[in-house]
Amino acid sequence: MFDLDGLLVDSEDAWGRAERAVVEGLGCPWDPAVRTLLLGRGPADAAAVLAEFLDLHDPDEIGRRLLAAAEAEFRRGVPLLPGAGRLVAGLRGRLPLGVATNSLRRLAELAIASVALEGVFDAIVCADDVERPKPAPDLYTTACALLGADPARSVAFEDSPVGMRAARAAGLWVVGCPSFPGQPTDAAHAVIGSLREVDPGELLAAG
Repeated sequence: MFDLDGLLVDSEDAWGRAERAVVEGLGCPWDPAVRTLLLGRGPADAAAVLAEFLDLHDPDEIGRRLLAAAEAEFRRGVPLLPGAGRLVAGLRGRLPLGVATNSLRRLAELAIASVALEGVFDAIVCADDVERPKPAPDLYTTACALLGADPARSVAFEDSPVGMRAARAAGLWVVGCPSFPGQPTDAAHAVIGSLREVDPGELLAAG
């Protein structure tokens, strides 16, 4: 099971540009701390956190602006992160593969298409598919159910503390691959610096 943003695709810069455009469009000065605050959060949660951070009172409007800005960035394309293509290709057809992402489906589909991974995953579960996105376990429990997979025999790769907590709460074995240095990884069972460190053959043998 894979997260998407910051794990398979390098969309964090795109999100950063979108968030900055929204903050400055609201007449507020850009603060790089926004990136850390919003990392890995679902759409509604991110809008609420940003509204509180900016001392504004309309998270719904902020959410609409964030989605529009992010969609514009994603339509320009996002690159595949190092090691992601090799790992997915090495596991495809040999294990059920899923994506569990806090992105809305329209953004997830744009990201997956931009790196030519359409049709690769057996299940893709997005924030708009569940009542409670990460850090709740719902995305992972739903994806495991769709795949017919036992969470206790499943592995999740995550880049954000929010995602690591979600996967662990769902009962998966969690590999943390932080997209930003210094991020907490206490919810991960193992931590790597890049997906390039994961050998598909070794992973299959360990299963």
